[in-house]
Amino acid sequence: MIIRLIVLLLLTIGSTLIHGKMTYRWGVSDEMKQYDDHVKSIPAQLGAWKHVSDGKAMSEGVVSELGVTEYVSRVYTNGKDSVTLLLMSGKTGRLIRHTPDICYGASGNEFLKQPTQVSLDIDGKQHEFKVLPIRPTSELNGNFVVVYGFARDGQFQSPDRPRLTFHGTTAIEKIQVLCELKSDGETEQDKEKLGQIPEYATSFIEEICRYMQTSASAGESKK
Repeated sequence: MIIRLIVLLLLTIGSTLIHGKMTYRWGVSDEMKQYDDHVKSIPAQLGAWKHVSDGKAMSEGVVSELGVTEYVSRVYTNGKDSVTLLLMSGKTGRLIRHTPDICYGASGNEFLKQPTQVSLDIDGKQHEFKVLPIRPTSELNGNFVVVYGFARDGQFQSPDRPRLTFHGTTAIEKIQVLCELKSDGETEQDKEKLGQIPEYATSFIEEICRYMQTSASAGESKK
């Protein structure tokens, strides 16, 4: 009887400790703090791109559902074109479950092409994103592209099975960049471009990658 009670007590303590760590009951992990700092510290000026206004704020319900601990929603412009940046940090399990293809698809939007993976080589480091061109349900809104991926240690990835790739990772960063789609695939050349980052927005994505790489290197040097 005593042995059973001891085993039950150990199981209870163990599950409590695991759950407490997963829910950050005893504070935020060093990794989470570092990623939160990356997000909060993103510059208002990224190369030729300047922060001109804030984007749509996330509701408390969505923040809770996604496990977001920090985020920025901003509109950047290079004087000619504009993009909307949503950069988040949070709990890996929740954040990787809600990819744009699921969220936008559930809202009835039409995908002009299924998500296409693209790679960018930035200063010797390979970054991967997915590109999703969308025709919204409302005719009042124009077609747009979502470029998205997940970052760990300053490097973006866009795996088909993020749960397997990021298994065991407690914290992660997630990016979504919304860009105006200036062609909806009327010609064969345009159809091919649907699976690419819009040319005008590529420089913005590259600047984001450089910022993440620099932030990750700075964080490592402090350890």
